[in-house]
Amino acid sequence: MELTGIQDGKITGNLYELDYQQHYKHVTEQALPADNYMLIYEHGEREQPAARPFDASPNPQLGKFERFEAIPNDPEALQSLLREERHSREQSAVPGDLETHIAVLRNGLIETEARRIVGKMKELSDSNSPDKSHFMVELSPYFTQIVTTKDTDRLFSMLPYKTLSFSQIKDRHGTYALIGKDENRDRRIRKPRPSVRAQLAQDKKRNAPKKTAAKTKNHGLEV
Repeated sequence: MELTGIQDGKITGNLYELDYQQHYKHVTEQALPADNYMLIYEHGEREQPAARPFDASPNPQLGKFERFEAIPNDPEALQSLLREERHSREQSAVPGDLETHIAVLRNGLIETEARRIVGKMKELSDSNSPDKSHFMVELSPYFTQIVTTKDTDRLFSMLPYKTLSFSQIKDRHGTYALIGKDENRDRRIRKPRPSVRAQLAQDKKRNAPKKTAAKTKNHGLEV
């Protein structure tokens, strides 16, 4: 993530996709030596060798411990490296779309839950509702706690059953997917057709000219 400024009272920035293994390797190769730490307290700070252990105990003179920072042996070399990294990122990396990224994650969450329910339905050897008239599988409590009504509707549309219903069961917690005991359970999930209107709106947003973020003073902060 790169912070670029403030626009309309909101912090703006760029989100880049990152291969963490490659990034870790790159950071390790480019790391600069820092033989000292700056220990920062509520009322001051003190420097000590990085090899000397320390903890978060309060200091009698400086008060509560807040954080520590590594002090590069060559600050100018660090600033030069940061400038090179930023230039390289601007030349090669393409900023991601946060809304699209979140939508992909949410779609994956819904599809994973649909596959889990279909798999559980296939595993049942006999109808298991209280009156033995239906097969039922509980929706994941984790799933139901974080999704919206629209997400639940999408989950419903992906489950391949004609007699499907979502319902709560008396004396039980949670929400259950129920299908008739004569329903064919040997099916795969249904992939919903993409919304043409939503796709057109997304394309329009993607192709719209981007506003230039308000300029701010550069204090050498890299995120």
